[in-house]
Amino acid sequence: MKGRLWHVFTKIDWRDLRELEKCVRSPWYNQREYVAKLFDYLRECREELKIEPTKEGAFRQIFPNEPTYRDERMRNAMSLLLKVIERYLKLKTLESDEAAGQLALAEAYRKLQLPKHYDQTLRTAEQILEKEAIRDADFYSNAYDLEFEKYQALSVRRQLKEVNLQAVSDKLDIAYLSQKLRQTCFSIAHRRVYSSANYDLGLLPPLLEITSQEKYQSVPAISLYYHGYFALTQPNEEFHFKKFKEELFAFGNEFPTNELRDLYLLATNYCIKRMNEDAPQFAAEALDLYKEALRQEVLLSDGVLSHITFSNIVTMSLVTEEYAFAEAFIKKNKKLLAIKHRNPISGYNLARLKYQRSQFEEALPLLQAEVYKDLLLNLSAKTLTSKIFFESNEHDVLLSHLDAMSQFIRRKKVMGYHQENFQNFISFLKRIIEIPDFEKENRQILKKEIEEVKAVAERRWLLEQV
Repeated sequence: MKGRLWHVFTKIDWRDLRELEKCVRSPWYNQREYVAKLFDYLRECREELKIEPTKEGAFRQIFPNEPTYRDERMRNAMSLLLKVIERYLKLKTLESDEAAGQLALAEAYRKLQLPKHYDQTLRTAEQILEKEAIRDADFYSNAYDLEFEKYQALSVRRQLKEVNLQAVSDKLDIAYLSQKLRQTCFSIAHRRVYSSANYDLGLLPPLLEITSQEKYQSVPAISLYYHGYFALTQPNEEFHFKKFKEELFAFGNEFPTNELRDLYLLATNYCIKRMNEDAPQFAAEALDLYKEALRQEVLLSDGVLSHITFSNIVTMSLVTEEYAFAEAFIKKNKKLLAIKHRNPISGYNLARLKYQRSQFEEALPLLQAEVYKDLLLNLSAKTLTSKIFFESNEHDVLLSHLDAMSQFIRRKKVMGYHQENFQNFISFLKRIIEIPDFEKENRQILKKEIEEVKAVAERRWLLEQV
């Protein structure tokens, strides 16, 4: 039974599944017994049998008196159950936003012409918003909705002297500007990863001038993204990155966890880009950001820490020579990696740390113990092994290792610049071994080649060896 119904059913949290069962058995949601039976069948498949359901199996359970399978009846039952689930999800989503729920209730009371009920409900909505710790763009959207709802009521009551059009306009400006800047920053970040994506940023240019005004800069949901935009588009103007980081640390608690994780990702990616442009001092900035994000526990997604983020944190720790932090981080957070990444990623990063500490005899077993199924991780491990052999003066072993590594690349048919990167590394390292130290001129020629070649792994390390 592949389709929308089963896909939705498997994604619903176990606690929500119990709440959904009450809805399926409630006449307000569903008045057909066979729909409830279909729910029971799907739950049994998911909870007890742990098998994928079939239409035929479901039909036999929900229509036991039907002698033959009828697909139109089965599809009708599935459609009705999906509608029950979707209704439950809509109401659950509305109830999860207390302010929005109260505003919807206030609107209902206004239409029923119950002013006392309306006023009390609107006051409750105002109190909820005032106490709200999260002050993101969605908060200001709710604030605008509240002011507009007030305006609707005052217009109906003909209380035109009290009309709140200025408040409506102010809240609308903040709601729009915060949403526009947020969307712009994430569009630019997406375009950096997918160069084919090209977005028309619409009204942005005049809005940037408007948002530079003090009254808007005092709103973190606007000012944070304002500085984030300029950090992304004018990376060499470090003032905006510093302001972005400063406000992220100061007002991060005003944003929901998912958005805060995205903000830290924007900031750390900025640092990584600057490092790649030969500004190594940004490793310390990135590590500072990662430490704060770890403290606030915003880097996890569904309880899992990305293996890329894990490795980036170790990289920044090694570049800044914070070895004790790197070791503690690896040991403490290894368990947060997805199971398929846990041993290879933690083992490889621990080997990197051992290498940095010149503990080669401890690093090599870590690199040789794992079977790295990820191709790039495998090649990175082989590259680190090459560096250890070279720095240990094990040149015979190294040459044999480099030959095997080259054959591995050809056999795996590594495509694009990755193949060129690692093959150039192998070629240059062999030449470094072959050219005696006293041949200064040949070494200078080799040095220039390494500097000028477009793609080569470990360029800086190779130049140090020359």
